[in-house]
Amino acid sequence: MKTIARHAAVLLLVLLACPAAAKVRLGVVVSVDQMRPDYLERVFARLREEGAVFAKARHTHVPTETAPGHAAISTGRLPETHGIVGNDWYDRVAGKDAYCVADAVFGIGPEHLSGPTLADALKAGEPAARVFSVSSKDRSAVLLGGRKADLVLWFDRGLGEFTTSGYYRRPAWLDAFNAALKKSALLPLTDGKVPSSVMASPALDQATRRLVSELVVREKVGRGPGTDLLLVSFSGTDTVGHSHGIQSAMMDAQLESLDREFTGLLAELEAASGGDLVLALSADHGAVPEPEGPLGRGMGIRRLDWLAFGRSLEAALQKKWPAKDRRRIVSYQVPHIYLDQAFVDAKGLEPIARVLRKVDGVGAVLIPAAVAGGAHDGDAVAAVVARSIRADRSGDLFVITAPDVLLHDKVPGTSHGSPWDYDAAVPLVFWGKGVRRGRVEAPAAVIDLAPTMARLLGFDYPPAPGGAVRLEALAEAR
Repeated sequence: MKTIARHAAVLLLVLLACPAAAKVRLGVVVSVDQMRPDYLERVFARLREEGAVFAKARHTHVPTETAPGHAAISTGRLPETHGIVGNDWYDRVAGKDAYCVADAVFGIGPEHLSGPTLADALKAGEPAARVFSVSSKDRSAVLLGGRKADLVLWFDRGLGEFTTSGYYRRPAWLDAFNAALKKSALLPLTDGKVPSSVMASPALDQATRRLVSELVVREKVGRGPGTDLLLVSFSGTDTVGHSHGIQSAMMDAQLESLDREFTGLLAELEAASGGDLVLALSADHGAVPEPEGPLGRGMGIRRLDWLAFGRSLEAALQKKWPAKDRRRIVSYQVPHIYLDQAFVDAKGLEPIARVLRKVDGVGAVLIPAAVAGGAHDGDAVAAVVARSIRADRSGDLFVITAPDVLLHDKVPGTSHGSPWDYDAAVPLVFWGKGVRRGRVEAPAAVIDLAPTMARLLGFDYPPAPGGAVRLEALAEAR
């Protein structure tokens, strides 16, 4: 109850800080799923040249996954506050895994999201404001849109169309759009779903851009009675990366296509808003260079099977403390490891952690209670874990892979999830009205996006501990 009360107090503070009207007609937040900082040198030239580019931005939580990353973007908070500790976690009360945007009533919704969000704060302070959130992933769209969004839309691979849930309004024009999308055969159904080969191609973001363009026209985005906030997550770079790797010809094609789609969309948004807009760009996480390519070979990256790694953790515990027909690890959501409670009570967490630290591929094993809220004496990983703990959802242990390990079994694909630079470092760019152009070399955090974007939109959104309004991006701060 204390945690809930604290979240409510923070949200009240945010809402009271919002003025009656914002200054900009259209705010846009774009997240490119699995976008590494070096990709920015290959795309979005206009943002690089005209925007405020933070060259050393990063996520400050773990795991670096889609759900926690999008929650960090939308809330300006960390898992200790927003509660999204992973794409999935283990519900100890229910005795089963929980999905980050599962909703007990509506199937999909923001039920698990805690604390304030940029979108909700805007609507609370400006009743005429509207919020639209779009992605090909439900978790990206929901967590960006918050609780009060006017529209939240995502792609259903099994239906081959964009959809929403009963928690949100379903626009009347969506059926006609989906019919046209299916007729185009851009994302065709085969054996009851869109094939993986199509999902892991530029077609995914091309379809998302088509939907955003339709939404802009149908909902008159940028021409509403108050400020409009459009949040878009492009997921194609992630699906391509997981299947083909970051050093592949398909990734080259994906980035070239994304650049074209974004350039066209930006022109549409400028026209819709009369140029009265501000945009922020970031990503939910980066990616490890796969070991089969020159970057991965140069870094000494080695590939371990994700499931096999989990089995090795269980095997190490069983070797030390055999238990016939009883698993020591009840849920494996690395870095979150959930243990059998009777086992923990009998052996204690530190002896268990010592055994797991010897498993191949393990870089560190941390006990949440030992790092939460304490001084970390320069231990950057412990500091990141401390901000990522939500007691009712986090694992009994955090198992951090070694910095040379890629947990992914799809050769030549890659993945992410660690606190290391290749997963945590992402672009952070502000562009448009009120933005001071330039390259900023000072360290920045993704949680800085929400309070900085709020300032650019004309209202205050208090930053979280460790976060900041990036004054370097504000023309008003000259």
